[in-house]
Amino acid sequence: MVSVGKRERVAVSFLGVLLLVPTVIFVLGFTSTRWTYVEPCDVPGSDAEALFDYMSFFSCAEVLPQALKAVLLLVWLILLISLLASTADFFFVPQLEQLALDLRLTEDVAGVTLLALGNGMPDVMTATSSVNKAGDFSLTMGEFFGAANFIVSLVLACVILCSSGSTIVEPVAFIRDSVSFALVFCYMIFVTWDRSITQGESIMFFIIYGLYVAVVMVSTHWRLRRSLQARSDVRELEVALETTELSPSLENCFNLMESDSEAAPGEEEDRLEGLDTRAVESLFGQLQCIMELPFTVLRHLTIPAAKWNRNRRLLAAVCPACAIPVGLLAFGGWDAFHVTWGPLPEWLCLMLIGASLAVIVFLGSAPDIRPCWHTLLLLVSMASTMSWFNLLANECVAVLETFGIKFGISSSILGITVLAWGNSVGDLVADTALARQGKSKMAVAGCFGSPLLSDLLGLGVALTSYTTTNGSLKAHLSTQNKIAAGFLALSLASSIFTFVNFRFACPRWYAYVLLAQYSAFMVGSVLAEGLHHS
Repeated sequence: MVSVGKRERVAVSFLGVLLLVPTVIFVLGFTSTRWTYVEPCDVPGSDAEALFDYMSFFSCAEVLPQALKAVLLLVWLILLISLLASTADFFFVPQLEQLALDLRLTEDVAGVTLLALGNGMPDVMTATSSVNKAGDFSLTMGEFFGAANFIVSLVLACVILCSSGSTIVEPVAFIRDSVSFALVFCYMIFVTWDRSITQGESIMFFIIYGLYVAVVMVSTHWRLRRSLQARSDVRELEVALETTELSPSLENCFNLMESDSEAAPGEEEDRLEGLDTRAVESLFGQLQCIMELPFTVLRHLTIPAAKWNRNRRLLAAVCPACAIPVGLLAFGGWDAFHVTWGPLPEWLCLMLIGASLAVIVFLGSAPDIRPCWHTLLLLVSMASTMSWFNLLANECVAVLETFGIKFGISSSILGITVLAWGNSVGDLVADTALARQGKSKMAVAGCFGSPLLSDLLGLGVALTSYTTTNGSLKAHLSTQNKIAAGFLALSLASSIFTFVNFRFACPRWYAYVLLAQYSAFMVGSVLAEGLHHS
């Protein structure tokens, strides 16, 4: 890793402030106050339940030229997608990992349940927002098909290129994950075939997810038996099958966390995530850290951490009260602050309750020992993080729809490009890093497991919540969605064939085949969009 000098850090920090301040002032400030608007401002708006009316800002605010307003909205969109990803990475997954340790879940079960929920939460919330609040099914399917193509084609190609020699995978795990994803893809096409999705078809996504979790547990159990039998260690086999202890790696992690929580008061305490720019090694990471800084402070004040020490205890005490406004904005919008409970506004009553809980948290804990009720605090953290996800996803969908309405770009194209790339760039970074470390088996498993779980959970939550409230959903795959589905089927079929044909040791040249397929997919989608408007 190339070290970043002091001058570069100062320049990047200045650039981050230069991008953030005008975006917040003009985009959020003007949409809230409607300053310099041409009145009456009667323009078609987005159907998404966002806090800010971006379409009116784009069309009616006179203080800035259209090109500059488009740039500011684009910066805001990128920041929203970045916040979705960092909220999952720093404020959701660590809490889920700690919850898995508290519940004593094994690695595989935790990976396909709690951690899958954490990694797929941005997709779940953007899908829920676009289907339930914006009524935009094309955007949802575009995002899922686009993200799946990005991961199964581009990310898998990068993993193969980053691996030394042939990319070797575990046969049973590869067949399990790739074939399961292919079946999920077929079901996604099936439920849209008659252009209507019922509640039963929506619930089926959860049933398939449950079956997949069961298959993972059975296959892991079977592989453990084979491994132990190969070593002819009968006693170890009995212990592994009859006990429900944590796997060694998780148990070591659990013991490490406990030792950290019981550290001596004089030891150096951990840094708060996202607040120390000196800990970020890359220039892009520092730029992201600077632009997210105000929101990172707010997230630390509203989301209790998985760790526990003196600083975390103080933050945990203020979180119940500070999380109330975020929850109200996320699920009730500005109107939630107009509701009253008798003579007092609802938000004030809830914040008084939160303040009471803050006192209980502070007085009922010690600074250097994790309290026995910390698991309950993690549940509060889950609820607060869900509020952040909902809030950010609503704004993200509203900005995307503003670009679509203003420039005549279809929701499908926005879904398979901007939204899909934003929600999947974390997979690219994580999986290629694993491949460079020689963990190609895990990286390839992530290329199939990540979109599989995101599709099942994202569509399951979004479609079930819609059909439960509104009945059957009218579903139609746009031309761009069909193109994306076709290329995804091609990538899945070619990958399964290649890995099996080469005895699960994929050659490097196949990476260039995948890159060509993804390039053809993007060209075909753009051409189809151009023909649609011609």
